Amino acid sequence: MKSNKAIKLTESPRDAQQGLPYVIPPEKRAAYINALMKVGFDVIDFGSFVSPKAIPQMAEAGRVLSMVDKSRSLTKLMAIVGNLRGGEEAAAQKALDIIGFPYSTSETFLMKNIHANSAKANEIIDGLQDLCNDSGKELRVFISLAFGNPYNDRWDVNILSGHIENLASKGISTITLADTIGIASAQLIDSVYSTLLQRFPGIEFGLHLHTRPGEWYAKLSAAWNAGCRWYEGVISGVGGCPMTGYELVGNLDTLSLISFLEEKKVNHHINTSHLFNAVRLAGEWNS
Repeated sequence: MKSNKAIKLTESPRDAQQGLPYVIPPEKRAAYINALMKVGFDVIDFGSFVSPKAIPQMAEAGRVLSMVDKSRSLTKLMAIVGNLRGGEEAAAQKALDIIGFPYSTSETFLMKNIHANSAKANEIIDGLQDLCNDSGKELRVFISLAFGNPYNDRWDVNILSGHIENLASKGISTITLADTIGIASAQLIDSVYSTLLQRFPGIEFGLHLHTRPGEWYAKLSAAWNAGCRWYEGVISGVGGCPMTGYELVGNLDTLSLISFLEEKKVNHHINTSHLFNAVRLAGEWNS
């Protein structure tokens, strides 16, 4: 499937940092995000408004956000929330542009991740829609384990489509599919995006790819050839979801993503000088 949509890129320090065995001080997290704000990403997934008991690495997200300088950047800031309490805290942040919600077709993972079943998750989405409408923010839904799951919950592309149809009926127009534990084959990624982009032309689908170093190119190529044009990466490729109960596979490395786009001769609007400065800073907290 061909696509004439402009490429869009999200950088996710949240996903890089949430699985670390230590906590980065808020000042250093903010300094890193300020460096990322100069790179040219469309969105920075900077953190989460969640209980510090659940994910201590995301504590003091509001303080981090208060130190971020948006004055010379067009990049939007996004935070992930798992319930309405987090949504209310996120909606109160003037500097925040997007609230992200981690949905899933897997009832097992929903319970592991946000302590909710599908019905409750849909109630949360409705509440977040109201919060976003009142605060002038966007709501983005992430579908975790979008390409199958290890818990023996039923999954196929028609089940996935049914959930997306429900989300579309709520007015959700941007949905990111996440291969949360890196189990999707290139063939499956091609099939899923080819099917969904045809069935839901009004929805903008992104890809959040957890992948091992030797597998990313084929998987990214499959999504690209199917027509996906919104990609999420992590500088250095570290991270993953600590709530699955499985090892952190790692993320698509942003440098690999940029090299792929340059191979395709795509205008990505990334300032490589500022990008490599961010890479240097990431090396300091990742070493």
